[in-house]
Amino acid sequence: MRLPRSAAVPALVLAAIFLAYLGSLSAGFAGDARGLVLEDARVHDASAQNLDNIFSHTYWWPYGESGLYRPATTLSYLFNYAILGDGKEAAGYHWTNLLLHLLNALLVYFVARRFAQSAAAAWIAAIWGLHPVLTESVAAIAGRPDLIAGACILGGLLLYWKSVESAGGARIVWLCGLGLTTLAGALAKESAAVLPAIVLLYEFLWRKERRWRGFAGGMIAMLAALEVMFYLRGAAMSGLPAAHFPFWDNPIVDAGFFTGRGAALAVLARECGLLVWPARLSSDYSWAQIRPDAVAWLGVPAALAAAAALTLLWKRSRTGFFLLAAAIVAWLPSSNLLFPIGTIMAERFLYLPAIAFAAGLVWLAMRLPSARAAALALALVAAALGARTWVRAGDWSNDLTLGESAVRAAPDSYKSHKLLANALFEKEGPSPRALAEAERSLAILAPLPPLENNADTWRRAATWYEAKGDPASLARALELLERCKAIVTAQAEAARTRPGTPADDPAFAAPADVDRMIAGVQLRLGNRSAALDASARAVEADPSNPDAWRQYSDALGVAGRVDDAVVAVMEGVMLTTDAGLRQRVVELYQRGAGGGCALLPGQNGSAALNPACPEVHRHLCSAAARAIGLRLRAGRTDLADQLRASGLRDFGCDAASLEPPAQ
Repeated sequence: MRLPRSAAVPALVLAAIFLAYLGSLSAGFAGDARGLVLEDARVHDASAQNLDNIFSHTYWWPYGESGLYRPATTLSYLFNYAILGDGKEAAGYHWTNLLLHLLNALLVYFVARRFAQSAAAAWIAAIWGLHPVLTESVAAIAGRPDLIAGACILGGLLLYWKSVESAGGARIVWLCGLGLTTLAGALAKESAAVLPAIVLLYEFLWRKERRWRGFAGGMIAMLAALEVMFYLRGAAMSGLPAAHFPFWDNPIVDAGFFTGRGAALAVLARECGLLVWPARLSSDYSWAQIRPDAVAWLGVPAALAAAAALTLLWKRSRTGFFLLAAAIVAWLPSSNLLFPIGTIMAERFLYLPAIAFAAGLVWLAMRLPSARAAALALALVAAALGARTWVRAGDWSNDLTLGESAVRAAPDSYKSHKLLANALFEKEGPSPRALAEAERSLAILAPLPPLENNADTWRRAATWYEAKGDPASLARALELLERCKAIVTAQAEAARTRPGTPADDPAFAAPADVDRMIAGVQLRLGNRSAALDASARAVEADPSNPDAWRQYSDALGVAGRVDDAVVAVMEGVMLTTDAGLRQRVVELYQRGAGGGCALLPGQNGSAALNPACPEVHRHLCSAAARAIGLRLRAGRTDLADQLRASGLRDFGCDAASLEPPAQ
């Protein structure tokens, strides 16, 4: 059966886009997809508890609360994982992304038909859908927010037009659809909240044709939906500190006002350059790929060029002005002009703004002498873009291919080299190439002061050198950990002074984590005293961590201080109630600590402590005294009093033995 001509044209467009992205269907979980899908338990089961967690927490929970609230996107991952049964198989997620992109291409076609003939609209949809800057949003599973938000903005615009042109019950239906679509888009990605602004822009330009009742109804539907979004977002973020974006991902956050705005406009110019010549595309543009102080001056010509283009279009083309202005409106939330965000630049920010570029390219082609020449020119452009998209989609196959492409396109980004180093380590272990990429990443970060540095890169590189295991590599690991310690200590102090920072902020425990790593490396190097000092600092800084107490006990045992090792494990039990530490106490006594009276036969053949044994009694009282001292140094007199009462009541210690040892 032959398709009618009206359906055949968009069908050909969709077929071309599908072929360009066909290779992405065999890709894996690259980039952020692991964290958002494989490691987020909320999407693994369609339970009431998971649904509650999706709506009551931010996007990156449970790794930490962030300034992003995208429950609709997380729900879409839940739909793939638990409802469709895709689980840990990536193909289903890629199919969903591609189908959403094809839907958006169809929506672009219908929006364009509002302003142009069918052939021009089809070319706009084709050029847009095939453009390689869109690949990050389509071929990356983590690009899902752009696809859903894009569908809701484009679909919302069409629904708005339908509501204005309808009456009675039909208008109510279209308005309800508009409200739900607006809500879904805003809950998928924050930038979808620009839909009312785009509608307002349209009505301003075509105000002579405005139907006031339809316009007012549409705005009420959209604004009511956004009010619901802001309510849900506010509830999820209630009590959380203000979002703090790190310098290493977006150096604009620490730039002065004029330097920052100039750099943001310069990034706009660079993104426009990628639309014109998408030869070098990267998944990351972190420090020091773009230095605000070096590019800020480009902001002036970029702003002048944008103003000139808008002025020209205002005079000559109402449709052209609408497309360019709407593109700018869609770009603004991610521009760093109004407020800083988590990254300085990303190709995914061009997902909807690229429509204006596609329309401009088609308009230029239509100025050629004949329709055949225009069609040939556009066909060549579409073929070139499609070929580049085919190649670019392959870069998103896995972290290794993604890292390799990133270091080619953004060689000055620390994160590009870090991504490649991590992928190489997962594949090859601590190979020379993996360590070389790690060193390149560190060389970019090395000049930065602690508050602007990325501790995780130093930490990861240290673990890779530690995995290699030879003395020179262990010495290098120790050097990197010492630098990491300086960074996390400075950042923990800064977090303490930041208003609203919760008491359990991960930054506070970071120095203790690094100390534990330092202790482990020192033990492997045979530096017992240094290992003991580092492990002691770790338990002092993070006494709720059972692993810290295990390591401290090990360090004491290696130093020959068996009694102190027993006391340390007991102290850890008192402060963490960890069952594994309780068993370790028994194991230490089984190895000979405390003499023959320390253990009694327990149930099922297991051993139990004998509190009547003098050595056990002494160890318990000593551990309680040390735990009391630690609580007092932390300012928790209430917990110290509880421990003292327990020592007197449960262990039979006298008051003098529970006095904390002098520090």
